Amino acid sequence: MILPIHGILYIETNYKKLALNDEHLFFLPPDCKHTFRANKSNEFLVLDISNNMLNKYDMENMIGGREFLFDDKWKAIRYLLLNEADNKKSSSSINDLFLYCYHFIADGSIPDSIKYINEHFTEDIDLKKLADIEHYNISYYSEWFKNKINVSPLEYIQNLRVKKAKELLLNTNLTILQISQIVGYEHNSSFTRVFKYLEKISPTEFRRKIKK
Repeated sequence: MILPIHGILYIETNYKKLALNDEHLFFLPPDCKHTFRANKSNEFLVLDISNNMLNKYDMENMIGGREFLFDDKWKAIRYLLLNEADNKKSSSSINDLFLYCYHFIADGSIPDSIKYINEHFTEDIDLKKLADIEHYNISYYSEWFKNKINVSPLEYIQNLRVKKAKELLLNTNLTILQISQIVGYEHNSSFTRVFKYLEKISPTEFRRKIKK
């Protein structure tokens, strides 16, 4: 686990390439091949964690490492770790601190690209942008996404759009065209095709059925 103190550290793994600064920390799983470099002086707190303190399943979900926003919570954890690091007899305290913060690392928190989709699914979303958010290569991102969510990015977006459309069909009197445009489809035909594929019924039939 790499926590910033000052400066920038450039890290590259098989699937990620990022400049780690004072706004983020980075968790590097065991046996993850990586390189790092710096152009200027920097200082980072590196916590070397024993494998027996890590859950194998969690590590499989962090291929290539995971980046976290360095918020006030992590700043407090860094402060405690630095204090304990100055005490040569405090290894057990450091272990306890890591166990405390481990669930922040492996709590199954929603990856940033999925958060982005959840907030912008009604807009045009570029696959490259999603891959960039996770610092993954485009060729790997779709595979990573499907392994994590069990559907492709496109299927995930379609499901969100149809779910929102069903809410609008149920709770508003908006036309099918208006709803299709609200959830991200320029043409009614495209929306109807996706809706029917997922729900096995057209939007019009769905509305008629639920309002009987």
